[in-house]
Amino acid sequence: MMRRLWGALGILLVLATPLFPSVGSCAPGDGLAGTAHDFSGLGTPETGLCSFCLTPHRAQTQRLLWNHKLSSNTFTWAAVETESGTPYPTIQGDTYTGPTAKCLSCHDGSVAVGELVWWNGGSPSVPLLNLKITGAAQVATATGNLQNNHPVAMPYPYNNNPSTYNTVSNGPGLALNDWVADPTTLGIRLYHDNGAGNIGSGPVVGQTGIECSSCHDPHNGPNVEDILLLLGTIGGICDKCHIK
Repeated sequence: MMRRLWGALGILLVLATPLFPSVGSCAPGDGLAGTAHDFSGLGTPETGLCSFCLTPHRAQTQRLLWNHKLSSNTFTWAAVETESGTPYPTIQGDTYTGPTAKCLSCHDGSVAVGELVWWNGGSPSVPLLNLKITGAAQVATATGNLQNNHPVAMPYPYNNNPSTYNTVSNGPGLALNDWVADPTTLGIRLYHDNGAGNIGSGPVVGQTGIECSSCHDPHNGPNVEDILLLLGTIGGICDKCHIK
């Protein structure tokens, strides 16, 4: 009982502040336990470290065995239309196969933290988990507007070749010498789109793109350098992709 009480108090603190590891006691790169993504010990039965996102059985989708309800929003950048001739994408939250849809299942403020496939069809017993993310950690509006956020689900000119990704192609204004040819050597994660709606890990010439997890590691893995779960530091991560 005491463990659940402390867990409930912890989740209240997390939801009242930006949902990043600065809330927890874990340093960058130390792993998921103790960060603001650690909801273990909550609910009945108590959840494990992974359960709010993943489950081994009866998942929402087969892909990644994803456990959290996906947002039904169609995400766009509103008035922004192109960048150097490259159109900004559309992301359908509950069908897009890239990892960005998983991040936005919490971080758009439309889906509650506790809206997941609970064991045996039950519901969380901790009312705090019905709260939705607000503040700095809400990167999109509850209606799907991502304006004034860095583009994701966008093509990246891997090895100085224009790409098509998520049905979007690098435009004619793309200056290839403004981009690091292979940012994966600097710790950035890239993805590929086979053109049939399936997005996989790792770059492929002509099919490469970026996602939220290109720059952020939600698991606070060994390559994380910043309290914002960045695969770099807030003052230097831009230079891992952009040459200026």
